[in-house]
Amino acid sequence: MPVSNHNTTEQTDSAPSPASKPSWRFGDLSAAELMPQLQRHLLAQDIKANWQLVWLNNDGRPVIGLLPKVCWSVYPNDEQASSDLPNIYKVIKSCRGNGVRRSTDVNSDDNSYASMTAYMSYLEWQDELIAYSNAQEVNHDTSYINNEESPKPSYHHGLIGFIGYDIAALELSPADRIELAMQPCASLAHYDIYLTPTAHADIGWTLKTHLTNDDASENTDHETNDILINTLTSYLDELDQKLSDKHLNQPQFKDVSNITPLVLSPRWSKLDYQQAFNRTQDYLQQGDCYQINLTQKWSGSLARENNDVQSAFSLIDYLPALYRNTKAPFAGYVSVDGDDGDYLNKSSSFNADSNHFELLSCSPELFFTFTRENDTGKHSIRTKPIKGTMPRGVTNEQDERYKQQLVDSEKDRAENVMIVDLLRNDLGKYAKIGTVKVPQLFAIESFSNVHHMVSTITAELKTDTHPLAVLFGSLPAGSITGTPKKRAVEIIAELESTPRGAYCGTMGYMNFDGSGQWNVLIRTLQANALSNDDCNKERHVNLWAGGGITVASDCDAEYQECLDKVGNLLSVLAQNM
Repeated sequence: MPVSNHNTTEQTDSAPSPASKPSWRFGDLSAAELMPQLQRHLLAQDIKANWQLVWLNNDGRPVIGLLPKVCWSVYPNDEQASSDLPNIYKVIKSCRGNGVRRSTDVNSDDNSYASMTAYMSYLEWQDELIAYSNAQEVNHDTSYINNEESPKPSYHHGLIGFIGYDIAALELSPADRIELAMQPCASLAHYDIYLTPTAHADIGWTLKTHLTNDDASENTDHETNDILINTLTSYLDELDQKLSDKHLNQPQFKDVSNITPLVLSPRWSKLDYQQAFNRTQDYLQQGDCYQINLTQKWSGSLARENNDVQSAFSLIDYLPALYRNTKAPFAGYVSVDGDDGDYLNKSSSFNADSNHFELLSCSPELFFTFTRENDTGKHSIRTKPIKGTMPRGVTNEQDERYKQQLVDSEKDRAENVMIVDLLRNDLGKYAKIGTVKVPQLFAIESFSNVHHMVSTITAELKTDTHPLAVLFGSLPAGSITGTPKKRAVEIIAELESTPRGAYCGTMGYMNFDGSGQWNVLIRTLQANALSNDDCNKERHVNLWAGGGITVASDCDAEYQECLDKVGNLLSVLAQNM
């Protein structure tokens, strides 16, 4: 289904245009430093609001979304269908209502959100999102839309969220009954209210809104939107003042420099990894696959002071230190409420950190960039799979030597080209004939702790294909499964023996005009309470790392590669660097 071309009617009488919104410096904090302060401040103002704060670094074009208009959160369904029928998932759809209120305003109307539960298949959910996107008014303001003068993609109105590995792997091999982690399988939300950096870097952040005509069909709706934006602006004014005055000793702020270290321990010993590696080799030797991406898990728990639920740290508190260390181009964060409608039943004693699922990614890997030509409406796609890793050196000489070793590695080049061929095949299903190209093969990109071998594939999409269908149909990414993909995910489920959850899925945005950008969720932490009882005890955190295994792989080298990939994250968490 193609993207609809709608004429935009900008709401100008009930809310200012994006260009006229106020701006804030927020103490000149970076986005990663701002996020914990912003989340705690907003929750202190209105504990009942479904803020669902999200941040995407977006390769240097960051966006912070808040208070989504509509959100779809997908969960495992306890009553799965038989193996010959599509998998059915529990989808909770929440809609923003009358706005936000002060937590101290006990007489305020609490009926600000509506929630409904549906049971649908993966494809039915995809089709609902496409229909919703096509029904929205496309923003044609060229200051937001990608063009030759603004080559980097950016969010300008659409959906933001994530789709986890587990649900995508299960859809790829439904008969294998791949286990789903007991957490959100996916969550996508329409963010019509968001913060972006101002055009002048020395000014800070500006608030942008797209409250369209369907929100304001009556005078009362105009007034409601005015109240919503004015209230939110006042909240941001207060935070800006507090950060400017360095009033970080207020109760709603934690001193992020004194966060308790978070120690994550490996689930596997080296012997466990070796046994899984050997079984992987057996499958490769038998011809089941050419490459299998084997990963292992580290886990721990978020701490609280003196066993006090209200003092529990949140994963977002570790975001500033993690981003400072990694500078990951496709980093991101999102928090999603539990599947029992908790945000509808919050009380003044509710601990906002205790029952949320949190996803914090320090990903260096691009999955897809979708671009749209304004004149023709043509959509193009670019993907940059990573396959091949070497650590950074201690000295410049050693660093260059390691980089050259990666350039010369026949094993890494062979693994990389396998994934390039897999992705060329994936894109070929959606691309116009003859448009799939490989403009760059075996390039080396350097990050804070590793060098990676990266290739680039591009294509032009068929005119009757919606980018969301390409995204849904191409998951999970070939770089984190292996090839052939279907058999690889089946072997992964057997060997790893525990669900990956969101890890190795994707996080990003899709504008309503079909442009967008999505990462591969590697170098990614997940925090979740395993049961309702655990909500009052501790929240579990996990982190994964792995690599592609071929018949030419060495067990010790592959095990060390896992440590190279997440060693800096483990150190930052343990020492709060």
